[in-house]
Parts: sequence; C-alpha cells; structure tokens
Amino acid sequence: MTNRLAHSGLTVFFLALSACVPQQYYWGSYENTLYDRHVNPSPTGQAEAITSIEAFIAEADMVHGRIPPGVYADYGYLLFKQGRTDDALLALKKESELYQESKPLMDRMISRIESKWDLDTAPEEKKPSP
Repeated sequence: MTNRLAHSGLTVFFLALSACVPQQYYWGSYENTLYDRHVNPSPTGQAEAITSIEAFIAEADMVHGRIPPGVYADYGYLLFKQGRTDDALLALKKESELYQESKPLMDRMISRIESKWDLDTAPEEKKPSP
C-alpha cells in the first residue's frame, strides 16, 4: 500500500514538474496578428503588419523574450515588398544568424534580392532588355 502511494505521489510530482516548463519563445500577439493578416487582408495590411511586427520585436526585447523562428523572415519579406530593400536584407540576415536551420533559405532569398537590387540600381546601359 505504501509502495503504491509513494509511486502515485512521485508520478503526480513529476507530472506537475513537467507542466512548469518555461516557454522557449516569446509569442506575444504575433500569432493572432499573423492570422488576422491572412484571413482579413486590407489595403494597408502590409504597412500595418510591419508596424505590428516592429512593436512585437520591441515588446519581446522589453520582456527579454526570445523572438520565434520566422518572425524576422516575415518582417524582411514585408519590408522587401514595401521597397525597403536595405532593411529587408538586415532582417533576413538576422533570421539567418538566430536560426541556423533557416540559413539556407535566408541565404537564397538574400542572394535573389541582392541580384535583383543590383539590376535595379545598375546604370541603364547595363540593364538587360525585357
């Protein structure tokens, strides 16, 4: 009887202990805003999304939370779509530095943006004809 009680007590203790694992990443309101952005797109959606992600990153820094994977990639992509190429490249490089798993994809995106950007900023005589 006491053996069974001790076993039950240890089981409850370890279950309670495993439920107290801290969050690995700070998600804040990012998931909700990402969902809203995809379900209810608006004409000013990209600008609002950029503002929202900037606020999320600042909020995560204030609470010393770790930014989840993909946030900087999402941010960089939105910046690129808005024509802010330099800022986009910085965000994509930040994603690549923080999460080595995303490095191959981020490096590919960076190289494509840089090659497109080089064509767009090249003198007219060096641009290929359409």
